Order: sequence, then structure tokens, then C-alpha cells
Amino acid sequence: MPAASFDGALLVGAITALLAAVLAAITTRMRATGATAARVRHGASARALGAIGGVLAAAAAMRALAGADVQALEWWPGFPTQPFTLGLDALAAPFVLLLGLVSAVSFAAHASHGRGGHERLALHAGFVLALLVALVARHGVLFLLAWEGMTLLSAALVASDPTSARARRATYVYLAMSQVGAALIAGALLSLGARGGWTLEAMATAFATLSPGEASTLAWCLTAGFAVKLGLVPLQGWLPLAHPEAPAPVSAVLSGAMVSAGLYGMMRFAWQLPGSPPADWGTVLLVAGVVTALVGSVYAAVEPDAKRLLAWSTVKHSGLLAMALGLAALLHAAAQPALARVALAAAFMHAIGHGLAKAAAFLSVGEVAHVVGSRDLEQWGGLARRMPRAGVAAMVSVLALAGLPALSCFAGEWLLLQALLHGYSAGAGQLRLLAPFAVAGLTLATALALAACAKLLGVGFLGRPRSALADAAREQDPLVSAALLVAAALAVVAGLGAPQLLALLERPLASMLPSAPSDGLSAASALALTVAGASASPVGAAVSVALFSGVAVLLARLGRVRSAPRTAPSWTCGAPVAPRSQYSAHAFARPLRLLFEPVLRSGEDTATLQEGERYAPRRTHVRSGDARLLERPLLAPLVQSVLFVSEQARRLQSGQLHLYLAYLLITLVALLVWGRG
Repeated sequence: MPAASFDGALLVGAITALLAAVLAAITTRMRATGATAARVRHGASARALGAIGGVLAAAAAMRALAGADVQALEWWPGFPTQPFTLGLDALAAPFVLLLGLVSAVSFAAHASHGRGGHERLALHAGFVLALLVALVARHGVLFLLAWEGMTLLSAALVASDPTSARARRATYVYLAMSQVGAALIAGALLSLGARGGWTLEAMATAFATLSPGEASTLAWCLTAGFAVKLGLVPLQGWLPLAHPEAPAPVSAVLSGAMVSAGLYGMMRFAWQLPGSPPADWGTVLLVAGVVTALVGSVYAAVEPDAKRLLAWSTVKHSGLLAMALGLAALLHAAAQPALARVALAAAFMHAIGHGLAKAAAFLSVGEVAHVVGSRDLEQWGGLARRMPRAGVAAMVSVLALAGLPALSCFAGEWLLLQALLHGYSAGAGQLRLLAPFAVAGLTLATALALAACAKLLGVGFLGRPRSALADAAREQDPLVSAALLVAAALAVVAGLGAPQLLALLERPLASMLPSAPSDGLSAASALALTVAGASASPVGAAVSVALFSGVAVLLARLGRVRSAPRTAPSWTCGAPVAPRSQYSAHAFARPLRLLFEPVLRSGEDTATLQEGERYAPRRTHVRSGDARLLERPLLAPLVQSVLFVSEQARRLQSGQLHLYLAYLLITLVALLVWGRG
């Protein structure tokens, strides 16, 4: 079989396996209610098919990154336009690789908890399939259909708990914001398609025929539409609401892969198709990225809900992705192609590193929340000993999200920092002014993210159990536990293998910056990253940590041999040792909350419900409102406007056939007039 046919078969196999997973989960409801064993086997087969689809997609992406020419797939839907085409090119390959890995572990960890588990599994598989098609679509209409399908299926998963008012509110906000973004994207793509064709090549040709003003307007519309999915401030309000409400395996795909699809859309439709981004595009993205990273890290540091904490962390990392992309555009405009290549590599590396780490974090935290029955960190504690596999996965993933060396997020953040420093030194235009503020924002956001990670691990997994359910928590499904460890291992492998991963990104970088030299970004060896003389070795960092840890353990054991250890009761200022003697999540974040209260504006109120010792009441109540920085003045009016328009549109469904035919006739005439014009 020719290599191109084999690579095309991998993509076909991935799509077929995901579609088969959807069908396998759907047919479960057609079986007898009493056939419990058959239902379980059928659910296991759907999970296996979904995982196989993810692995095949990742394999096809690896082949594309290695230089293989993946055969395009064509299908004529009957429209009087070009056929629908699926093609895995160099730009889409890193995002398909991320989606394949994240979806594979998410299907393995998708235990059918509670009522409607198989329905959620079918929606999960359909969501991943729609996202995969959106990434590999080479036809504008097919991309829009897949993008909308991805949004609707993920919204159904966010609303999968019909009894939760919080989930319903999150779904409304998510749909309202997503439809605004989709409208901007659709308007721009339909305008381009009407000028010459619907394939990406035809749209690129149409971009070349536009005046600079028209091209800039369309590029900005596309950027704003994809910024909604990426979660940039002030369009991030849906993300910390929707991501925590979905089942944990779906949250892993939402934060790990779908958010990066917003970055892919900006690269593809606002940079690559026009040939270069519009003026001031890089400045806006860089500033928005800094603000987004700071907002996300601040709210993550003070959030007591474990899944919402991770969602706000996603907002922070979305800001870093926007910073890297905006910085690349600024350096490209300032005639610094080598440094632009470094910044663009930072965007690719961080998208992959963050996606793998965030998937492992959501899977482990979601499994703990299911076992404990609460997402509130005040109900957790002592879980590292009671659920060791989930504890290990959480520790590795959370430390990776904090940007520690030898883990997956370090390489992207380090490359971003190097691009900022060298861009400032090179005197690249506006970067002489923006770079110092960007470096300061990156440093502060990283420090706050580290505080959030310390709170999640320290309060949630260490210490003593804070509730009876946490005390009784035990790992349940061995397959889920294995999936958590695999997800954590992927974050470690991506961190240690960062130089090799960077080498695989040669083709995507060349597709975005075809004339940029590669001398500014190179792998000095198989163990180090090198940028303009600066070098960092993830493997060297890991070896150093292991060496010092081994020496510390050896010295501790030698000390025990020389003198027998003595045991004594813990001293807590004379009070009895109890879980309430520990730092709570609110107490841990209290200094940060007081410091950033002018930004948070959460209206915190603390009341003592039951007196105890003078400085340690037995029971307190802490009330903290939702974030009010941008949600009330911007998000609420936008959501209400979309809901109002939807309500008015719903009235058109009168049930009268002649009115529906009239609507179709009016739409057809309008399209003909528009197409002729």
C-alpha cells in the first residue's frame, strides 16, 4: 500500500472508530432494560472504539508531522460547490495530535456513572468527532457545520445533569457566547466563499483580491469569533461556568483540546489565509493575553471549587497562548523572523503541553469529586493516601500546570520568555515598550498559578480528611485509575521529550513562516532546548531533582540509623488535633483575596455560626459571590440579548406549513440576490 494511502487510512480509521463509538453507545438504549451485562459490555466497546479513534488520529498526526503526505478525503454532499474535503496538513497536525491523545485517555476514563451514562458517552464521542472534523476540514461550509456541531454537542454535555440549575445557567451562557462567536466566523467565511469558492485555497485567493480595509475587517471578525472559544478576556465568562459542569472526561477534552481549537482558528483563518495578520493584531493579542493570564491566575488562586479552579487555570493558559501568538505577529511585522519563529514555537509547544496536563488534572480531580461527592476543597483532605493513583496523577498534572521544569508546560513558557527577552533586546518596534510589562505579567501570573496549585494539592490531597466521605474515599474503577496514570505519564513524556517535540514542529512552523530562518531556534542536542545561545534541558532538570532527592532520602535514612526516631503528639497551641486545625481553602487564599479585592469584587462575608475557643470557632460560614469584574457589565447584557433574540425566533415556529414555505422562499430569494450581487 502506498504511504499516502496508509496515512489517509489512519485518518479514515479515526473517523470511523469515533462514529462507531457513537452508534455503539446509542444502540445501548435499544436493548432490554434487564440486560445489565450486555449494557456494560456495550458501553465498554463504545469506550474502546473511542480510545482507538483517538490513537489513530494521534498516529495520523505524527505521520503528518514527520513529513508524510496524508491523502485528502473528498465527499460531494450535493451542493453546487466544491466537494467537502478533509485533509491533515502541517498546521492542523499538532492540534490533531493533542486531540487524539486527550480523547483517548478521556474515553478510557469515561466510566458510566449514574443515569444516562451511555447517552453521555454517545455525546462525548460525537463531540470529539465534530472537533476532529473541524480541525481537518478543508472546506468552509464543512468547517462551519463541524464547528457548530462541536458547540451544540458539548453544550448538551454541560447540561447533562437536568436537576442542576447551575448547569442550566452555564449552558445558557455557553450557548449565547458561542453563537455570537460562531456568527462572526460564519459571516466572514461566507463572505469569502461567495467571492470565489469554499475551499481554503479559494478563500486564500479571495483574501488576496480584497482591499486592505476589507481584508482587515474580515480578519478581525474571525479573530473575535475564535477568541470566544479560546476564552480571552473579556469573552471568557462562559469558560469557568461551563467546563466544571461537564463530566470530568468531557471537561478534559473541553479544556485540553477544544480551547486550543480557538488558537488553531486564529492561526488558520486570521494569519495563514490572509498571508499575514492585520496591523496591530499582534499588539491586541499580546495585551489581551497578559490581561487574560492575570485574571485567570487571580481567580484560580482564590477559587475553592476544585473544577472551577482548573477552569480558571485554563483561562490563564489561554492568555499565554494569545501572548505567544501576538508576540510572533509583532516580531514578524518588525522584521525579526527568527524570533517570530521562537514565539510561534512557544504557542505550539504550550498548546500541547497545557492540553496534556489539563486533561490529566481534570480526570483526576473529577474522579475524586465523584467519589467524595463534592467539588468543594473544604470537603476533601487526606486523599493522596486514600486514592494514591488519583493523587499521583493530580500531583504531576498540577505541578506541570505550574510550569515546573521537566514537565509539559515548562518548554512553552520558557520559549515565550526567551522570545520576549530577545525581542526587547533586538529593539523590535513596540516590544521595547510592551515586553517589560509582558514579562512582569507572565511572572506574576506564574506565581499566582503556583499558589493555586499549592492550594489544590495541599488542601485537597494532603493533611487529614475534612469530611466523612473523604475519609471513606477509595479508588473504584481500575481502568479509570490506569487512565489517570497514563494521562499523567503523557505530561511527563511531553516535558522530558520537549526537544524532540520541538523538532517535530518544523513543518507547522514553516507553514506559518515560510521565509523564517531556523537558526534562532534549534535543539542543541537530544536533551536541551536552545534559543539564541540560551539553553534549558528538561532531562537535566529531572536528573538534578532525582539526584538531590535521592541524597536527601539517603541522609534521612542514615540519620535514623544513628539515632532512633522519637515520636510525640502534634502540638496545636494546646487545642486538640482535628481536621479543623488545618488551613482551609478560604484561609489559604485569604491574603490574596484581600490584596486583589478591588479586582475580584466578590463581596466576601464571614460569619461565626458556633463559638469555640477564642481564636478557633467550631463552625463558620463564608459567603463569596461570583466574579463581578466583567460578568455583570458585559456578559449579562450580551447573554440576555441573545436569549431575547432566540425567544423572538422561537415564535416563528407556529406549526403552520404555509408559513414555513414562505420562510424558505424568502430565504432562497435573499440568497440569490446576495449571490448575484
